[in-house]
Amino acid sequence: MLEITDDAPAAAAPVAPMPLTDAVAAPAATAAAPRSATPAGPLVIIGSGHAGYGLAEAVRARDPEREIHVVTADDGGLYAKPALSNAFALGKDADALLDESALALEKRLDLRVHAFCPVERIDAEAKRLHTRLGALDYGQLVLATGASPIRIPVEGEAGALLSVNDRGDYGEMRRRLDALGRRARVVIIGDGLIGCEFANDLAQAGHRIEVVGLAERPLPRLLPEAGSRVVREALAALGVGWHLSRSVASVAAEEGGYRLTLTDGSRLEADLVVSAVGLTPNVELARAAGVDCGRGIRVDGYLATSLPDVYALGDAVEIDGQLLPYLAPINAGLRALSATLTGTPTAVSYPVMPVMVKTPAAPVCAVVPPAEVAVTWHVTATADGIEAGAYDAGGRLLGVALVGEAAMARRSDWVKACGHAQAA
Repeated sequence: MLEITDDAPAAAAPVAPMPLTDAVAAPAATAAAPRSATPAGPLVIIGSGHAGYGLAEAVRARDPEREIHVVTADDGGLYAKPALSNAFALGKDADALLDESALALEKRLDLRVHAFCPVERIDAEAKRLHTRLGALDYGQLVLATGASPIRIPVEGEAGALLSVNDRGDYGEMRRRLDALGRRARVVIIGDGLIGCEFANDLAQAGHRIEVVGLAERPLPRLLPEAGSRVVREALAALGVGWHLSRSVASVAAEEGGYRLTLTDGSRLEADLVVSAVGLTPNVELARAAGVDCGRGIRVDGYLATSLPDVYALGDAVEIDGQLLPYLAPINAGLRALSATLTGTPTAVSYPVMPVMVKTPAAPVCAVVPPAEVAVTWHVTATADGIEAGAYDAGGRLLGVALVGEAAMARRSDWVKACGHAQAA
């Protein structure tokens, strides 16, 4: 149980929320034997995003009696994080994005939510968390600590860069835009998935959008060049300007907004600057507790960490060297982990997991081919985009790129074909 102690608080370790997309190619994880089945003591989950609450719900479905605690640094409310990047199109403010309050979740799932309760450290030997509100013992611990926005170094007004990674961030963005009372000039830093989604959503809402990105084209990790061209042209038709192969060097405040100087010396004027350059896993709490970490929290095929009875799930997890901050691998993981935590050790089985990009101007579905395999893209033009397959030297279909409504209509066929090829 949670007990108030006299422990001096250390620096709070914030719990990051969920990522914004679906998924990518499956890792070839080799499952090791799980370290423990159902030890005595409660199940404690650190993190109240999709991974944390999804796991709590899956465990509750398998075991109506299990004592479950969810510990979180925020208010513990549940919302769909993917909706952050198209909330303007949905006509929702930050309050409307909330699906379920912490109190409602406690009642529905018969668990305890410790809101506004950042975890300061984990004592793995004693199997105890030390939080801002006291100590909490665990039988099994799951780290669903998420990821935080990458902060790029800029000179000048670095605080002007707003990363929208949770409901609070989104509420702040809406507040700033509403305060202008007019069509805003918005610069988005980032040419990847989140940058493109925000560019589409804000441009569709009537704002003037400029995208700055280091790559030569949008969505370079997901699409062949022809697919990127379709996305760029479709967003340009909404009024989006592109400033690629460069970044932001400095931000200066000026009357009515900001002046951005790019690395090539060019300048942009903005009322709002949104940074969407990616996420970094929150591993500090795990590493300090002695958990083996690389770029993320390293886990085996059962999502077990290097410490007994400690597991990890979600954005912070590293599987065979891969980071998978997407919904599909998390959903596959929580199904298997809920079985493991309730006495049926189950390795995670990852299917082919397409990435869905919410850019209505040019919707995207992609299955990313394995980075270690040389592939050739075969591209076919459609009425409003492209469909493409990535094939290895033996002719196996290892990747898919679909852009536009016509290609999306054949999504199921392409994904099934890719799955069959990878299973062969």
